Amino acid sequence: MGGFGWWPLLWSLILLSVLLIVGYGIYTHGRPPANEQTHTDTALSTLRSRYARGEISEEEFEERRRRLEE
Repeated sequence: MGGFGWWPLLWSLILLSVLLIVGYGIYTHGRPPANEQTHTDTALSTLRSRYARGEISEEEFEERRRRLEE
């Protein structure tokens, strides 16, 4: 590889790794974890079912829905 040896290749790999890590961090920042989103969806679905069956009042439904969506 001439007079430079492996240094240019090594620094290119390091730079690429740093860019990938930073890009992944920016991409995932602010997104809820997948299991948290699924939990909220399941809870909201259960709440809607209970409201549809008449087990809870409209006021209770709205209050609980608001808490889940926070």
